[in-house]
Amino acid sequence: MKKISWKKITLIFIGFFALCWFLIRVIPKPSRATYPCQQAAFPIASAFVIWISSLLTSALLFVKFKKNLKENKLVYAFLFFMLFGVSFLIYTTLSPVNNLFAKSSSNYIQVNWDGSERTAKLKSNTTTYYEEVAVVKSSQASASDMNADEIETLVRESVEMAGGLEEIISNNDYVVLKPNLVEIPPESGFEEVSGIATDWRVTKAVAKIVRELNPDGKIYIIESSAASSTNEILEYYNYTLENIPEVDQIVALEDSCGAFEDYSDINLDVVLLEDSIRLYPDEQKPNLSPEFYINKIYNNADVVISIPVLKNHKVAIITGGIKNVAIGMAPPNIYGMSETFFGKWTKIDHSLENLNKWLHDFYLCHPVDFVIVDGLQGFDHGPTGIPELTMEEMQHNMRLIISGKNPLSVDAVCGHFMSLDPTFANYMVYLDNEYYGVGTINSKFIRLTGEGVEENREPFLHETEVTTNALYTDYEPPIVEVVSSSIAENIITLTIAGDGDLNKVELEVNGVLLDQVWVNDFTTAIFDVSEELIPVESLNLLAYDRFFNKSFIPVDIAGINETRPNSAKLDQNFPNPFIHSTTIPFTLQKPSLVKLFVSDQNGRIIEYIVNETLQAGEYQFNWHGNVSAGVYFYTLEVDGKSISKQMIKK
Repeated sequence: MKKISWKKITLIFIGFFALCWFLIRVIPKPSRATYPCQQAAFPIASAFVIWISSLLTSALLFVKFKKNLKENKLVYAFLFFMLFGVSFLIYTTLSPVNNLFAKSSSNYIQVNWDGSERTAKLKSNTTTYYEEVAVVKSSQASASDMNADEIETLVRESVEMAGGLEEIISNNDYVVLKPNLVEIPPESGFEEVSGIATDWRVTKAVAKIVRELNPDGKIYIIESSAASSTNEILEYYNYTLENIPEVDQIVALEDSCGAFEDYSDINLDVVLLEDSIRLYPDEQKPNLSPEFYINKIYNNADVVISIPVLKNHKVAIITGGIKNVAIGMAPPNIYGMSETFFGKWTKIDHSLENLNKWLHDFYLCHPVDFVIVDGLQGFDHGPTGIPELTMEEMQHNMRLIISGKNPLSVDAVCGHFMSLDPTFANYMVYLDNEYYGVGTINSKFIRLTGEGVEENREPFLHETEVTTNALYTDYEPPIVEVVSSSIAENIITLTIAGDGDLNKVELEVNGVLLDQVWVNDFTTAIFDVSEELIPVESLNLLAYDRFFNKSFIPVDIAGINETRPNSAKLDQNFPNPFIHSTTIPFTLQKPSLVKLFVSDQNGRIIEYIVNETLQAGEYQFNWHGNVSAGVYFYTLEVDGKSISKQMIKK
C-alpha cells in the first residue's frame, strides 16, 4: 500500500474548511468579505477552489480524450488531450504540497551563532566597550493603574539612563516615531495598556522629549497595520493629534506610498544593499530584483525612534525595535496583499527561513537610532494572540520601560525578559555583526542599568514550535568563589573559581560599578581602580551567565593584602594605548632602591626598565615595547613595596 501523505491531506482539508468558512460567513452578510480574517482565508479558499476544479476537470477531459480516441475521432481527441494538459498543469501548480498553496519556501534551519567572535578580537581578557540598555520599573502593583504622568516619568528616566537623546537629536531635525499597533485586539473593549499595541501615552512621552530637543523641527508618527485600515487602528488606540499635539503629523503608511504595485511612485525610494550583505532571495520579491522599496517619509528622516511593545512572535520569536520597522515600514502598496488588504505575508515570504532574512535586509535599508520599548503589560502568543485564550490570559504585568541606542542589544534584552534565547532568532544572529554597528546579542557585551533580568523575567508562551524551542528554563546563577584577593595601590587582583556557566565578571568598588568587564579567562581577574575610589571600603563581585542570571559575592576586604607605598607615586603611562613606545612617569619621596619592570597578564616579567638606586624626584622612563599587541602591566617596586598599572599595546 502506498504511503499516505498526511501533509497533503491536511492541506486539502485546510483549503476546504477555509472555503466553507469564507462562504458561510460572507453569504449571510457580504460586507464581512472586508474583514481581515475573511481576507486572510480568501487566498487559501480560492486556491483550493481552482485546484479542486482543475483536478475534476482534468479527470473529465482525460475520460473524454480516451473515448474520442477509441471512436477514432482524432481531432476531438487531440483537443481534449490539449485541454487535459492545461488543466493538469493548473492542478499540479496549485497542488497543496506546492509552495504557491502552502506558503513555505524553505525549511527552518537555526543559524549557528559563534559567541566567541567578539571575544577573540579583544587584545585582553577585559573590555570597557559594551552596549548599555536601561530598564526601569513602575512601583504600581498593576500596569493598568498607571496614568500618563507616571508613564512619562518612567520613559524619561529610562531614556536618560540609556544616555539620553541629546547626542542623537538636534533642533530642526526631521524625526520619525514608529510605534507598533498591528491591529485591533481580538476582544472588544479598549484597554490602553493592552500589551498587543504600543500605549499611546508612551509614544506621547517620547514625542515630548523629542520636541524639547527639537522645537523647530518636524516630528512624524508613522505606522502600517497588519491587515486593514491603519487610520482606523490609529484612532482606536487614541493616536490622534489631539492626544499627541507634540507631533506634526500622524501618517498611515498606505496613504503615503502611492498606488498599488506602482514601483515608480514619487513617494518611494529604491534602496540597494551590497550583494555581500543581502540575504533575502531576489526571486521571492514582488519585483524579482535586488531592489528594496522604502517610504520617503521614513527614509529621509534624520532620526528614527522605534517604540515597540514587549511580546514574542510566532515566526521571528522576538518582537522588538528591529522587527517593528523591518516589517512595519515595508510599503503596503508594494508588499501588501491587495489595494485594501495590507497584510504582507504573501508578498514577503513568511516562511521561517526567509522571513528572518527579510528582517535582516529591510532593517539595514534604514536602521533606527534609538529604541524605547513599551514593556508595561507584555503580551505572549504574538503578534495578535490566539482565539483560544482571553487577552488577560496572554498578558504579563511587567511594568517596564526598556531603552537603548543599540537596537539589537535592546531586543536581545527583551528576549531575556521573556525567557527567550536570542540566539534562536535567525535575524538577530544575522545582524550580530560589528560591521553593522547595531548592537549585539552577546550578553558579555551588554550592560544593564536599572532593573535586572532575573528579578523580572517571565516565560512568554507560544503555540508555535519555533518560539517554544527558544524558551529557556535555566534561571540558576553561575557558581563562583573568590579564592584570593589583593590590592596594590589601585590595582585589585582577584583569583576566581567558577563553573562552566560563568560568562562575565564585573566589580563594584565602594558601591560604584567599574567600567571594566572581565569577559574571558576568569582565573585571575585584574581591575584598575581610579584614585577617587581609594581607599577601598567595600568590594562586591558580580558574576553572570549568558542569560543574565547573577551571583552577587561580597569580598571580605579585611583580609586583603593591601600595599600602598608612601615613598613613591606611579602615574599612568602615556600615550596609552601605544603603538611603538610609551613613557612611564613616577615620583620618589626619598632616595630608594627602585625596580621598574613590565609583565604580561600571567605575571611573567618581560623586561626590567630600572633596577638601581635613585635620588628623590620626578622621573620618566621610555619603554620600547617590542611585544605583540595586548594588555600589559608595569610595576614600580620601592623599599619592598610595589605599585602596578595597566597599559595597552596596539
